[in-house]
Amino acid sequence: MKIIKKAFLLCLISFSVISCASVHLPIPGETAAFKHNIYTEYYAIADAYYDLAKYDKAVNYYSLSMKNKDLYWSSYYKLAKSYVALSNWNEAEKIFKDLLKRDSSNINLMMSLAYVEAMNNNLEASEKLYQELWTNNPDNADVLSNYINVKIALEKYDDAKELAATLKEKFKDNKNISSFEKYFEDLAKKEAEQSQNQDENQTAASQ
Repeated sequence: MKIIKKAFLLCLISFSVISCASVHLPIPGETAAFKHNIYTEYYAIADAYYDLAKYDKAVNYYSLSMKNKDLYWSSYYKLAKSYVALSNWNEAEKIFKDLLKRDSSNINLMMSLAYVEAMNNNLEASEKLYQELWTNNPDNADVLSNYINVKIALEKYDDAKELAATLKEKFKDNKNISSFEKYFEDLAKKEAEQSQNQDENQTAASQ
């Protein structure tokens, strides 16, 4: 009788092991790993769409990948870049401001925000950022060039000319120098023509 019971028990154990092989039992940490893999895949898909210039699709997948805390900040940054590519300046501005709260000394984030502010027609805010950037990064030609462009957009031509002279003095091979010189030459001609027309109108009015 004991032999029969033992044999029955062995059969039962064998059946249980075989059955377990066909039924998936949860493994500790498996769900978290599965979710992590999904979000990593979302992130990779977003990168692929961004590289293909399908920025609206990239926005969707970066938003999904942000749900993973390990991917949150890198996804958030790339989400901002996608919004910039879509000319969605309001959303991009909001994200870059959030990122700067976390890393206030990051020059790339400051330059990105300054650019976005300018494109969003917040020229005074952009000017202030570029002024700070230029003060703290006097060897950065890109900062100075963008600062000059904002000054021009604000029609602060004297400031722009002074900064352009600094650009020519410090960065002699900078590709933007000729563009600025051409702009100021054209501006001078236009101002001269306007002044001449004004004088002629006044003369005609006095006769």
